[in-house]
Amino acid sequence: MKRNIIRNLFPALVAALVVVSCQVDTVTESTVVTRLEKNVYEVGENVRFHFSGEADFVTIFTGVDNYNGGTMGGTIKGSRYIYRNRGRENGSPVLSFNCKKDGDNLEEYAEIKLLLSTDFDGDITMEGIKRATWLDISEKAKWPVEGTKKGVNVNSGAIDLSEWNGRDIYLAFCYTAKKGQKQEGYTISSFNLNNTVETDALPYTIWTNASFAKCGTTTNKLQEDQTGAIFPAYQWTLGTSLTCAGMPDGKEDFESWVITSPVDPSQVIPDYGTLIKSYSEVVPGFYDYTYYKPGKFTVTVVSRNATAFGTEESVQNIEIEIVEK
Repeated sequence: MKRNIIRNLFPALVAALVVVSCQVDTVTESTVVTRLEKNVYEVGENVRFHFSGEADFVTIFTGVDNYNGGTMGGTIKGSRYIYRNRGRENGSPVLSFNCKKDGDNLEEYAEIKLLLSTDFDGDITMEGIKRATWLDISEKAKWPVEGTKKGVNVNSGAIDLSEWNGRDIYLAFCYTAKKGQKQEGYTISSFNLNNTVETDALPYTIWTNASFAKCGTTTNKLQEDQTGAIFPAYQWTLGTSLTCAGMPDGKEDFESWVITSPVDPSQVIPDYGTLIKSYSEVVPGFYDYTYYKPGKFTVTVVSRNATAFGTEESVQNIEIEIVEK
């Protein structure tokens, strides 16, 4: 009798285990649905997105570009699903900075140059710097001249770097001074590298003054004398500005370099989505958002379920139009 019971139960147990196994191995599809009360709104009007269904994670991309939302919105970051993984975009990268003389420099004794390299390997010794190929692009910028009074900032103007889109470059300021006269210094400030692309209203900021202290390959390497000594008085001072001062007695020839970290001038920041539902939360009933400029936007809602066996993602696009009041 017991054998018959076991014989009869065994197929049922196997079938149940197969069903459970299939359920565990399967990632269910999201059932989240998004709807709007209407598809046309005015600038500054609250837009409410309504949600129903279930998902482990829900993220919304509002469809806006990188733009200025005015006094109410401030700077708005791009939120487009199609650009969520974009890190490069060929545009118009422009470098600019201010330069001032910290004394009555005579150019035949003290000089500053802007150089660019695509093959510098990060070796911050003087030998490593000299091993790289450096292109002198000083003529692309405006500089203080012999008649410029000390302390007066001269803006470099817009230095176009689009020639190097898609390539990692290093920029360097090289200060050289000859012995025989008091060697005055230079200060670099208001340092900016921005990339303007057609897809966005605002440029992407790649470098600012704050980048000076963060440059991983920034170096202060000076011309060494025959004993191998380094002249610390000639080093660049890094802060919210760059300053290099020479020796007051001018007894030695020297050069001093400061080099940025590598950068692709076509760099942009990927667009972002807003996570409105995480794993431990329930799907919200709604999400409110305000658009501060007119236009047609594609809103994308990404809902996703995830287990140890994989993920299942659902993408819903909604077209919305924002008009002037």
